[in-house]
Amino acid sequence: MKIFRLLIISLIATGSLCAADFRPHLAVSLIPDSLKKNAYGVVRSATTMYEYKSESFGVQTESLTLTVLDKKGKKMTDFHYQGDKFRELKSFSVKLFDANGTFFRKFGMSDIKTTEWTDSYTLADDVKHYFLSCETPTFPFTAVFEYVIHWKNGILIFPSFFPQDNYHLSIEKAVYYIILPEKVEYKYKCFNLPENPLKTNKKGLISSEWKVENLKAIESEILSPNLQNLAPLLYIRPVHFSFDNVKGTVSDWQTLGLWEYGLVQGRDLLSDATKVKIKELTRDAKTDREKVKILYDYLGERTRYVSIQLGIGGFQPILASEVCKTGFGDCKALSNYLKAMLTAVGINSYFAVIKSDKTIKSFYPDYASMNQMNHAILQVPLPNDTLWLECTNPRVPFGFVHNNISGHDALVITPEGGKVQKLPDYPDSLNIESFSARIVVNEDGSAKANTIKTCKVKIYDNNNQFTLKKPSEQTDDLREDITLPSVIIGNIVSNEDKCALPGLTINYSWTTPLYGTKTGNRLFVPVNPFRTTYKGLKKSKRLHDIVIHTGYVDSDSISIVLPDGYEIETIPPQTKIESVFGYFISEVKIVGKTAEVHQKIYLKSGSWDTSTYNDFVNFIEKISTAYKEKIIIRKI
Repeated sequence: MKIFRLLIISLIATGSLCAADFRPHLAVSLIPDSLKKNAYGVVRSATTMYEYKSESFGVQTESLTLTVLDKKGKKMTDFHYQGDKFRELKSFSVKLFDANGTFFRKFGMSDIKTTEWTDSYTLADDVKHYFLSCETPTFPFTAVFEYVIHWKNGILIFPSFFPQDNYHLSIEKAVYYIILPEKVEYKYKCFNLPENPLKTNKKGLISSEWKVENLKAIESEILSPNLQNLAPLLYIRPVHFSFDNVKGTVSDWQTLGLWEYGLVQGRDLLSDATKVKIKELTRDAKTDREKVKILYDYLGERTRYVSIQLGIGGFQPILASEVCKTGFGDCKALSNYLKAMLTAVGINSYFAVIKSDKTIKSFYPDYASMNQMNHAILQVPLPNDTLWLECTNPRVPFGFVHNNISGHDALVITPEGGKVQKLPDYPDSLNIESFSARIVVNEDGSAKANTIKTCKVKIYDNNNQFTLKKPSEQTDDLREDITLPSVIIGNIVSNEDKCALPGLTINYSWTTPLYGTKTGNRLFVPVNPFRTTYKGLKKSKRLHDIVIHTGYVDSDSISIVLPDGYEIETIPPQTKIESVFGYFISEVKIVGKTAEVHQKIYLKSGSWDTSTYNDFVNFIEKISTAYKEKIIIRKI
C-alpha cells in the first residue's frame, strides 16, 4: 500500500533502517527559529502506527526523533511505559546524536529496566513498568526512538495520539496511523486536530491518518488550563470488543453502563449470617439515613483499602462475601460491599464510576470510554437527599463529597445501563481558612502569640491528614504558615468536626524574636504574619485563559498588643477592592494599646479569557501590598 511505502521512507529518513554514524538532517541548526522559541525540546518527526489484528491482538509501532535543546528538556527523553497483562514492550532502541547529527551512543532492549513494584496500597496487579534514562554529557542532542508494543488479551481502547505532551515542546511533524479491517466499527474524539482523517482502503484494510506540523511550543503559565485542552489530542476505541475473554459493545454511556452492570451483577451477595448481623446493627436506627451512616461507619471500621487490578478485575469487583471475610478490597470491592449491606436492610444503592482528579471533572458527552474514569463510589438515593459515598477512606466525613470528586460527572450503573450524573459541589464561600490570633509584641521586636487556625469544607479536605501527623510534622506545617523568621511553635491542640460540611480547628502558641523590625526609635510591626505576597504572576502578555479550579475565603482577625512606651505613628489605610475575580477588605483599628486587624479575601472559581489578565494581576498586586503593610510605632 502507498501508506506503507510512505512509512518505510519515513523510517529510513529517521535512521531506523540505516546504521550511519552521521545524519546531517538531524543538525540542530536546521530547526526553524520559530520552533526553538520557548522550547526545551523539538519533535523532529514522530510516527505512531497501530495495526488491529483481531479483538484480542494489535501491534503498535512507534518512531520518534526528539531534539533536546537544553537541560530543562532532559526528562523529555526519559522513557517510561506501563505494561500489563494487556500490553507488552517487544522491542526497543534509541540512538543519540550530537548537535551536528553525529552518533555517539545507543541503548537497546537489554538496557531497559523493568519493575513490578507497586505502592503499599496495592495487593495485586499485573503492571510491569519499563523505563530508561538517556544520560548524556552534551546539550543539545537528538534521540531517535523506535519501539514496538503488542496489545493482547483484549482491546478496550486504541493508543491515543498526544504528540505535544509537554509544555515547552514544539513539533515539526507528527503522524498517527490506525489500520483496521473495514468491518471494524470505532469511535473517536479529536481536540485541536482535523475532525476527519485522511483515509485509504486497500484490500479491505482502512488506514486513517491524523497529522500535525509546525506546532510552536506551549508555554506553561500559572492558573492556566490543562495541557490536554491546549494541545492536539486523539482518543479512539472499538465499538465491539473482547477484554480478558469478556465481550462487550459500547456505543454510548448507556451501553457502557450496561457492560459494567454485567460485571457487577450478582457480586453483591452476602451470607445469611452476615445479613442477620447487619440488621442487628441497624435495628435501632430511626431513618434510612441513620442506617446508611451506621453501615458506612461499620465499613470504615472493619475494612481497609488495597488495590487489586488483575485482568478484568480492573473493572469487576471481587465478591462482597469475600470482602466481608477478608476485610479488604479496592474501590470497586468496598463500594460493592457497602451496596450489599444496604440491600440487606432494604435500601437501594448504585455502583458508580468516576474520575478522581481535582481538575478533570466532566465526561465527553459524545464519546464514552472507560479511560475517562479511574475510581468507584456508591450512590445512595434517599427520598430527601442523594448521598455519594467514598468507600475507600473512612476518614471522609459521612455526607461530604471530597475534593477529588465534588462537582464531577459520575456514571451510575443501573439495570437499564449507565446514567451520567453530576455530583454536588460547594460554594466558594464555604471553603474557608481563617486565623484568629492575639500577638503580644515586646519593645525589642520579639513576640508571643496564641493562634486558632480554622479550615472548612474544601480547605479542610486539603488539611485532613493534619491530625494523623507526628508532632514534629505538625510543627513544621504550622511554622510554614508564618512568614517570620526563627518561629518556635508551642503546644498544639487540634479537633475535627466530621459533619457533612466538615472543619478542622488547630489551637497553638508560638514565639519569635523577630516579629517587629527596629530602626532607631521606631518599630515596624507586620499587620498579618500569616499571609504572604502572591508569586508567579508576571506583567506580560497572557497566552492562555485564567482558570481557578477552587475558590475560597481567607479571613483573619488579629489583635496585636503593642509595647508600652510607644505611640502610633502610622497605620495602614482601610482598603476595599472589588473585582470580577472576588473582593478584598483590610482594616486596622487602634483600640488603646491594641491594633485590631481584620482582613478578608474572597477569590472566585471560574475561567476568564486573556483580556482580563491585567485586571487579575492588578487585583492580586493590591492584595499583596495590603498583606505587606506594617504598623509604625515610635518610642515616646
